[in-house]
Amino acid sequence: MGKRTTIGDVATAAGVSVATVSRVLNGGAVKEDTAARVWEAVTTLEYTPNALTKSIFSGRSNTIGVVIRDLNSPFYLDLMRGIDEVAGANDSLVMFANTYRHPDREVAHVRTMDEQRVRGLIVTTGETTDARSRSMTANGTPCVVVARAVAGLHSVILDNVAAGRMMAEHLVACGRSSVGVVASGQRPSQVERTAGLRDALAGAGLPAPVVVDAGTEDEVAAAVSTLLRGRPDAVVCLTGRLTVATYTALTAAGLTIPGDVALLTMDEFAWAAALGITVVAQPSYEMGRQAASLVVEAPADPVHRVFAPTLVARGSCGEAR
Repeated sequence: MGKRTTIGDVATAAGVSVATVSRVLNGGAVKEDTAARVWEAVTTLEYTPNALTKSIFSGRSNTIGVVIRDLNSPFYLDLMRGIDEVAGANDSLVMFANTYRHPDREVAHVRTMDEQRVRGLIVTTGETTDARSRSMTANGTPCVVVARAVAGLHSVILDNVAAGRMMAEHLVACGRSSVGVVASGQRPSQVERTAGLRDALAGAGLPAPVVVDAGTEDEVAAAVSTLLRGRPDAVVCLTGRLTVATYTALTAAGLTIPGDVALLTMDEFAWAAALGITVVAQPSYEMGRQAASLVVEAPADPVHRVFAPTLVARGSCGEAR
């Protein structure tokens, strides 16, 4: 295997210094005849610039860092596609990191992105990374938080209160009156969805929903079992990540959907249509595009972009398909 051509090889062939080659490659001011010799050497030697070396000279890489909290959630697939599309159109690569919902991994990944001098950072993490993100912003790296509004940082969020109200209004329209909720922790998005759901049910003269928590798919069966003791005629899952587990727990209990109980969940996913599950969808692809656009545009002041949810009715609440 042949030896990879280095920037030193190009400098020797062109009769210039390594610093001069770097200036030429990065668009710096160099005499025309000198630049011509450098480019001729680059072409002859088939030299490919080292991205790390280039970032050292420019002070910033062309990579957009993305720290995802949990790839088990269907929301993130189209989000990542939107980010990647905008990045590619703006001569950037994307470095994705999945934290598996571990706060220490979130902090470690964001620190690594900072050390790599990424062009910008997009995170769906919790509050543990906010301080580092603000520090990066102060140092000139645009940071965007998805799914949470954070003071001093750009954000791309869903109108979660509207999503909760949309869920309640649809269930009421389908004749449901007793709602159980499967939630996953105290993420701001889920707290807001619960608030919207509760307010809309109260407005319809119905009791507040019973909320149970399930941190993982393995905990859903027990959570659903707890809900069923109250005999709800509707179950809402506030996160797409737990939808299939919730559906499985309901059917394993011998219940039919929607005959015995309605099921309404967040986020579109691949099997939703096949299973006939009604969802409140987020425009995750466009949210990803907007998050990446904020990195590329790098507005001086924090920008908060809010998106509206959409209900996709498929029959799991007793409505006509």
